[in-house]
Amino acid sequence: MAEPGLVISHLFHRRPGPRLRRLAAGAAIWSLRAQPEPDWLAPDHRRMLHWGLGPVLADFQPAFRREGLARYLADRPVELLSFDLGPAARRHQGLLPLGPPLGPTAIRRHTESSIKFIRCFYQGPLAAENYNFYPTGLYGHITEPAFIRAYLEEFDLGLALDLAHGAVTAYHLGVEPLDYLTALPLERVAEIHLSRPWLPGNRGRGLQAVDTHLAPGPREWQWLENILKNSRLPEAVPVFVEYYRDLYKLEQAQTQLAARLRPRDLNPTGENRK
Repeated sequence: MAEPGLVISHLFHRRPGPRLRRLAAGAAIWSLRAQPEPDWLAPDHRRMLHWGLGPVLADFQPAFRREGLARYLADRPVELLSFDLGPAARRHQGLLPLGPPLGPTAIRRHTESSIKFIRCFYQGPLAAENYNFYPTGLYGHITEPAFIRAYLEEFDLGLALDLAHGAVTAYHLGVEPLDYLTALPLERVAEIHLSRPWLPGNRGRGLQAVDTHLAPGPREWQWLENILKNSRLPEAVPVFVEYYRDLYKLEQAQTQLAARLRPRDLNPTGENRK
């Protein structure tokens, strides 16, 4: 059965009124994004840490030190550390690579080095988040389901499944979002990220899809429902709404998330999971 999680973002870096405290207390597990975390949070609550850098980046290890992640991981009960799967370049500016894109061998080599570095400070589970694909040369092989599967298996990583990233990638590849999402190694999912991307209505106009991190709507809730029914998904996967703009709308989304996850999940045969 999936668990309702809560992203602790910059919205929580303020005086903790009743709404903030209610949101924090109502989530089974938190996903920390902003460092340092708010000092009013309970130190023993279940936590995950998602760090928005990829292990191939030249700045991955220096930034890990600069941001004090080693001390944070030592001081808090972090159940999972996740990071980006990619990009396919050591440096980039926005959506563009600065330098030649990396091939699969180089991506694996730099990932191996960064994971060895992480293991000096953290021995818990690790996961990589599926990236958006944009046709700019920055993304190479990293959004291909076969590459993602082999990559996660090689480094024994879970999958931080971002449904919006999958939808953006599917749009740019000309496939349906659920077809792309279900081609990923769902058996390795360690957490699910939910938000609303902007998808143009007509691919023929040359517009690009955008990962906008809007509050989920009916389409996104339907994606989540379909993924949760997939028999390959592990038990007790936390779901996090990635919305950062308005506290009231976040509270509405969290209420809807809790309501949708309250019934026992059904597998494709209609039977309750055990």
